Amino acid sequence: MTLQDIQSQILKLSTQDKWQLVQTLLNAIQQDTTASITAPKTYPLRGLPITISENFDDPMPELWEALAE
Repeated sequence: MTLQDIQSQILKLSTQDKWQLVQTLLNAIQQDTTASITAPKTYPLRGLPITISENFDDPMPELWEALAE
């Protein structure tokens, strides 16, 4: 069923049923929004050990050569 089909069916409902549907949809949207705001943030790198290479500060002449080109 497409969105147009659903809309067509909704328009055939009574006014009271339309209002009930609106309220239901608003509640669902509010719950979705609240859930996304209050969802805990995940930090996938948190807790991983930090390692620095032994040659971290060694010069990289090939990098400078590539930048010069």
